[in-house]
Amino acid sequence: MNNAPVKTVLLPATLTVGIVFCLLTSVLVGDKLKPSLETLSSGSTPQYLLREQKRNLAIRNVGLSILVSAGAGMAVAVGIRRSQGAIKQANRKHEAISQPIAEFLSSRPE
Repeated sequence: MNNAPVKTVLLPATLTVGIVFCLLTSVLVGDKLKPSLETLSSGSTPQYLLREQKRNLAIRNVGLSILVSAGAGMAVAVGIRRSQGAIKQANRKHEAISQPIAEFLSSRPE
C-alpha cells in the first residue's frame, strides 16, 4: 500500500482545510468578547452595530472562510500530487540510466 491516497493526500488536505477555517473564523469568537463599535463618517459618535448587521457580517465571514479553506485544501492536494508525479518521473529516469550502466559494468572484463 505504497500509494495510499488517504495518508498522502487526503489527510494533509483535510488538516489544512480545518486549520485555515479555524483561523479565519476565530475573528467571530473575538467579536463576542467586546462590543463592536462603528463610527459614522459624518460624525465622531460611535454607534453599536445592530444584531442583524453582525449576523450578516458573520455569514459573509463564514462563507468566505469556507471558500478560502476549500481552496487551500485543494492547493495542498494538487501540490502533493504534483510532487509525487515528479518523484516517480525522477525514479524512472534514474532506473533508465542506471540499468545500462550496470549492464556495461557487469559485462566488462576485470
